Amino acid sequence: MRIHTSGLARDLEVIEVLSYAESFANGGLGVNRVAELTNRDKGQISRVLKTLEVSGLVDRDERTRRYSLGHHFYSLSMRTREAHLAMQSESQLAQLVAQAQETAHLSVLRGGRVLTIRTVVAADAIRRSGWDGVLSNAGVTASGRAMLAGLTDSEIELWWREHALDAPLPLVDDDLPNPTEPINPKTSKPRLPAKSLKQFMRMLQDIRDWGYAVSDEFQAGIVDFAAPVRDSSNLVVAAISVGTTRERIGDQTDQLGQMVSAAAIRLSLELGAPIIGPA
Repeated sequence: MRIHTSGLARDLEVIEVLSYAESFANGGLGVNRVAELTNRDKGQISRVLKTLEVSGLVDRDERTRRYSLGHHFYSLSMRTREAHLAMQSESQLAQLVAQAQETAHLSVLRGGRVLTIRTVVAADAIRRSGWDGVLSNAGVTASGRAMLAGLTDSEIELWWREHALDAPLPLVDDDLPNPTEPINPKTSKPRLPAKSLKQFMRMLQDIRDWGYAVSDEFQAGIVDFAAPVRDSSNLVVAAISVGTTRERIGDQTDQLGQMVSAAAIRLSLELGAPIIGPA
């Protein structure tokens, strides 16, 4: 049963729903749909949305009467650490796209989720759009695993206890008009990113040894490669990734992994990280 609190937490719940892929695909959500997704009274939701609209945190389409995230979020987001990382990553992502001929992404770890903050699209890409701002379950993505491998064993164990069974993210239904491309694994129940913590630890150690992570669990038919980005304190702050089909990659798995790793190291050096290699 959903537990509601008052004030800011209730407003944030509405804002979170408006960030769902369904809202993006449909050009916003109506009051009834927001009320349905939050399991709250539609009159109450209507009042919350009107208040948020006045502040610029949500916008309302006068024709469709649907609400979406507002313009004020953009101005706020440009002042965040994520915005700085996204701008810093531009040249390295572009270089990686030129080398790999695949779309490249920069992502950050936020609890049990991975947030994509910058995408540079390849000319002949299998994934073309819809990624910036998208959340994914960290444990099954190459980006999430690459960043988690940068934690200590005790930090990984704590993460496992808190987030390994995080609920799946909402899916984009197939019948939605112009659905965005990112699709989380189609499961209604939480699933572990590995059979056990011990197995997950071994997986992350392999990532440390190789310098990059590989995952084919996020999107059917796609293999993702990711490598960690470090800052001046040598802490992992992001991950660079690319994804491709098995047919396109052939037997060049390690070659693509090394390209991604090299791009992540170059960006790390730009951020002031010491010269690093596989842990």
